[in-house]
Amino acid sequence: MKLIDLSYPLEHGQQTFPWDPKLSIIPHGNTKTLKYNISEISMSTHQGTHLDAMYHFIDDGKTLDQMPLDWFYGPARLLKIPKQAKEEITVEDFAQFEEHLVKDAKIIYETGWAKNFGAENFFSEFPTMTLEASEYLASKEVRMIGMDTPTPSHDWYEVHHVLLAKEIVLVESLTNLGDLPDAFTFMGFPMNIKGRDGSPIRAVAMVEE
Repeated sequence: MKLIDLSYPLEHGQQTFPWDPKLSIIPHGNTKTLKYNISEISMSTHQGTHLDAMYHFIDDGKTLDQMPLDWFYGPARLLKIPKQAKEEITVEDFAQFEEHLVKDAKIIYETGWAKNFGAENFFSEFPTMTLEASEYLASKEVRMIGMDTPTPSHDWYEVHHVLLAKEIVLVESLTNLGDLPDAFTFMGFPMNIKGRDGSPIRAVAMVEE
């Protein structure tokens, strides 16, 4: 069995969406001042590799602590959908994998956008899921959709509402997807933050060797 890390490390000053809280990781004490090292962290609940709870966009939607643990773990399928900057991800792109788009399935799609992590355009020019594609996926009642883009779509408000209303977990800003086989076991548990909307995760793929 082999474990593949699908998460970006969190680093002080790491980029975010322009309107989100900035990531700050600073020393609070060290072995000279307190006799131990300890740090202070301030960041968004949607920093780096993270997942969205339903409450992120829906006021009466499930919060992190209300979501079953098996929503974050289990067999997953990689869909390779190579795209360029600002290119649309359409119904046709997903329909070619229709046999895998079944109720409660966990799917992750790879566009190749992870190579731009850290670049100025990572949060502005990513490949974008069409509203029609989000409605198509919602109709399949999959359980989880992961991606190597920072969010599913430039139509972020509408697409999030379509997917989260169906209680589909969204896992955003994944990396190292090129190292994965088509089928693997996904693990990506959020912090148990009571009543909240999302959490950074340590996403990991468990792969048979």
